Amino acid sequence: MANHKLGDSWTQNHTQTFLDLKAAMTSEPVLRGPRWDGTPFILTTDGCQDAFGAVLCQKFNHVLPSGKVVQRLH
Repeated sequence: MANHKLGDSWTQNHTQTFLDLKAAMTSEPVLRGPRWDGTPFILTTDGCQDAFGAVLCQKFNHVLPSGKVVQRLH
């Protein structure tokens, strides 16, 4: 980050917070490996004049302790 425009305002506390956020965003339940059991993949794309992006995900059903089924995209 030293070459970025943040200069002297970026501290060790910022670095640690960034690393904590990175760990949270790249582990379950936010990020999960794919199921190879026949669960279909969903490809979502978007684009504009300057860039494009894509997300590959699958639907997962999660049963709560109350018995309610919640469907999530991962």
